[in-house]
Amino acid sequence: MFIPSSIPDKSNYSDLKTLNVEALIWQYSQGKRDFSRLDLQRIELIREKLTEVNLSRTALDWANLSGTDLTKANLNRAELTHARLISSTLLSADLGGANLSHADLSWVNLENANLVSADLTGANLKQVNLSNADLRSANLSSANLSGAILNGAKFSRVDLSEANLSGVDLSGANLSRADLSGADLREADLTNANLYKADINDSKLHNIDLQEAFLQGANFSRANLKGANLSGAILREVNLNLVALSEFHVQSVTLASEIDLSSANLKNANLKGAILRHANLGYGLLYRTFLNDSILRGANLIDASLRGGDFRNANFRNSNINNINLTEATMPDGSIHP
Repeated sequence: MFIPSSIPDKSNYSDLKTLNVEALIWQYSQGKRDFSRLDLQRIELIREKLTEVNLSRTALDWANLSGTDLTKANLNRAELTHARLISSTLLSADLGGANLSHADLSWVNLENANLVSADLTGANLKQVNLSNADLRSANLSSANLSGAILNGAKFSRVDLSEANLSGVDLSGANLSRADLSGADLREADLTNANLYKADINDSKLHNIDLQEAFLQGANFSRANLKGANLSGAILREVNLNLVALSEFHVQSVTLASEIDLSSANLKNANLKGAILRHANLGYGLLYRTFLNDSILRGANLIDASLRGGDFRNANFRNSNINNINLTEATMPDGSIHP
């Protein structure tokens, strides 16, 4: 058996604050699992097997742990800034409160891992497996999550501002009170997701699927929802002020209380059958918008442009329609406005 020459007396290993690679692997092979609070910065532990190891509060900044099996490892509050964990296995690992800012976690298996309050600012999480992981209150601002597997992951109160989530499957995810401001969610699947009071302002939502999503209290101000599908979504008390909604699809949406769509761009949007009672559409652009069979009772449409829109069978009772532009619009009775 190889005994590292760099530390002559192996009986003193446990008293050291730092270890080299050979010493750590030798101790682990002898049954030692507690390597907490050590200074292991820049250590190279590539493709090793360190299951159930205790590295809590250990300094692993700039370390290379690529391909290493860290199943059920304890990395609680560990320092892993700029660390490389490419293709590592962290099944059911505890990374609660860990600092993983700017770490490379691409292709890592973090299924069932604990990442509560972890700092993943600017981390590379491309193709990561976060199935059933707990990310509550974690910071993933500016992180790259493209291609990530997120089935069953917990995201409430998570910071995903400026994160890349394009094309990601977040169907059924709990993102209540999450910060998604400035995030890239183009073509993401958020069907049946919970976005209660989520902040989605100034984000990219082109062709996003929000069917049946719960959006009560969400902030979409200045977001780009071009081509988005919100069919059947719950949009109570949602702020869509100054949002871009061209080619928007919200067929049969029910808005149980007032929604703010003032100054919104709804050009070519499909709101067929939408219930928009008391909605604020003042100064909005609804050019060639489909509102047939919709209910707009008590809505504010002051100074809105409805040119070329389709309003067949729409209900405008008690609406404020002062100064609206209805040129070439199809009226509720099917006639064409001059």
